[in-house]
Order: sequence, then structure tokens, then C-alpha cells
Amino acid sequence: MKLSSKRVFIESAARDFKRTGALVPSSKALAQAMTSELARHYARGASVLEVGAGTGSITEEIVRHLAGGDRLDVCEIDRKFAGVIRNRLKQDPCFRAVRAQVRVINRPVEAFARRPHYDFILSCLPFTNFEPHAVRDIFELYRKLLRPGGICSFYEYILVRKAARLMSGRSAGRRRVGEVGRVVREYIDKYAYRHHVVLLNFPPAMVHHIRFPEG
Repeated sequence: MKLSSKRVFIESAARDFKRTGALVPSSKALAQAMTSELARHYARGASVLEVGAGTGSITEEIVRHLAGGDRLDVCEIDRKFAGVIRNRLKQDPCFRAVRAQVRVINRPVEAFARRPHYDFILSCLPFTNFEPHAVRDIFELYRKLLRPGGICSFYEYILVRKAARLMSGRSAGRRRVGEVGRVVREYIDKYAYRHHVVLLNFPPAMVHHIRFPEG
């Protein structure tokens, strides 16, 4: 990632940490773990959605796996971040090679039509910063957006939720974070089939791959 992209991310994190959910962009190791199922189960003509792309650190790894006939939709609600990715599509050689296959969507994923569009969803949303009902709604939206047999990959930072509970000064805040954790754990327990621990990231992260049952 170019230095200017990193600077945009860090400046945005300093201004609105709740939206970014991280202080620095995702590492190469995290990006590789997030795209591992895309690489393993790849079939030509795949349709991929990335949600919460930031400045494109994981997007950069996704585009390495795209071949002719594939399609990638990059959903990023932050206008500056979306602009960074559009700029990378024009200037970054890795992005430019698949520019015609990538669409940057600057609106919430909740606004998407709820029908099966995608074979893979890679979610980079900071669930710890959300309300519990919103987390559940997003997982159910992913269920509707995935084609039968489709895979959703997402990550959570190790121990961050526990730290957020400890640092929350109000009991309501601690309760919210705990409820978010229970919602995420519910979907992991029901649908996850593969996990990766990524220590080479700040902070360290756990990647989960889930597949919803058909029908």
C-alpha cells in the first residue's frame, strides 16, 4: 500500500475510530488469511463482495486472485476511503490490471438488494463498535446475498472485545460489547468451518470462514 493510503487511514482512525475500528491498515498476513478460502475454492466467473474495504489493504490481495470473468464489488461507506481505492484502480499496477472487473460502491451494504449475488463475501466491518441487533442484521444480510454454497470470511481482533468491556466506563457500554460478542459467537458456533490465528497484525486477529446451510 502506498504511503499516502496509509496516511489517509491513520488520519481517519484518529478522527473517527468507531468507524474504522483499527489504528492501522490490515497486514499482508491478515489479507492472505482473509482470502485463503477464495484461493482454495476458486471457480472461474466468481462474484466477490468486500465490505468495509478501508484503503484497500485486503482488496489488494483479493484482486491478485481475480481472473477473466470474475467480478469484485468493493463496498466502502467512507467517501475518502472509496476515493483512495478508485485512485488505486487507476494508478496501482496490481489494481489497474483488473480495473474493468471492479466496482467501488460508496453506500452501506444494508442498501444492497437482498438477493443472492455473490460466491464470496469478505467482511472487514468492526463489529465491536456496532449495536448487537445491527451485527445480527448484517450476518442475515450476508446470508441473503450469498449464492448457495457461498462463503463469508470475517475477522475479529483477539482480546479487543474483552479490553473494550474493561475500558467502558458505563455498564450499558459493557453490556453492549458483551452482547455483540454473543451474537458473533452464535454465528461462529453454528456456521464456521475454518479459522486462522493471525499474529502478524496489529492487533492480532482471528479469521473465521462460515458457510450458511442451503435452503
